[in-house]
Amino acid sequence: MRTYLTAAETAAITRRSLRSIHELTRTAAIPHRRPAGTQRCLFDADEITAWLDGAELEVLETPAGGRVVRPVSVVPRAA
Repeated sequence: MRTYLTAAETAAITRRSLRSIHELTRTAAIPHRRPAGTQRCLFDADEITAWLDGAELEVLETPAGGRVVRPVSVVPRAA
């Protein structure tokens, strides 16, 4: 089961400001889901973790006008 976070929770986990999270979402630079017809964004906890670990992102625009930004690969952290 997926665990979705709010923008405020995502800001706390990533140690960024809420404004930074909104900007990252606007530029599709952070994993999130935006359902069609809304401005609300959902953040998957596992995808945020993968992104913090260096995963690259892919952007999928849905036919109804929503957007999915998700990690496609994980780059190992240097020891």
